[in-house]
Amino acid sequence: MKKLIIATLSLFIVLQANAQYDPAALAVLDAMSNNYKDIEAFTASFSQKLTNESAGLDETISGDIAVKGDKFVLEVVGQKIFNDGKDVYTYNEEINEVTISPYDPEESEITLSNVYDLYKEGFKYILTETTASGDRIIDLDPESRDKSYFKIRMTINPKDELKSFTVFERTGNKYVYSINTFTPTQLNDNHFTFDTSKYPEVEVIDFR
Repeated sequence: MKKLIIATLSLFIVLQANAQYDPAALAVLDAMSNNYKDIEAFTASFSQKLTNESAGLDETISGDIAVKGDKFVLEVVGQKIFNDGKDVYTYNEEINEVTISPYDPEESEITLSNVYDLYKEGFKYILTETTASGDRIIDLDPESRDKSYFKIRMTINPKDELKSFTVFERTGNKYVYSINTFTPTQLNDNHFTFDTSKYPEVEVIDFR
């Protein structure tokens, strides 16, 4: 009976440790966030790896993105996606077609434009490891159980830069986003607007 009580208590402590507001993690997250807050715009190259052991998935794609506030231009797998903060233009180069739809932030909760501040609302966090190279591994647990994912794991290097983040979905899918290059820059708002004059004879499909 005593062993059972000790085992139950140990499990309770482990569960508590995996769902808390860890001040050590918060210090790292704040330093990382502050590192990016004064950057008006940036370009980055990244890779996304999707795995799901039970489904036999193991796929990797690479892309480039330009970000300014909630605006972005994403180039990936033959598509160029323009988000001007109001509408999303998805251009398919192969068929010379652009699809326009209203921008709904709920559809893409985790992006390279908001991931640096994601922890500030609706998450618990814990510093799980500091590697030999000085990288800090931090797990974010959403307070809401309505999310499609149950954990986000961030790897933050000794310069307080986000190297990668992993999204663990309830379906068993695991998405690993690695940030290969990151360059602060200056970008005009027009950069994020799809200009039909630059795409002769483009077919426009408008769902607005």
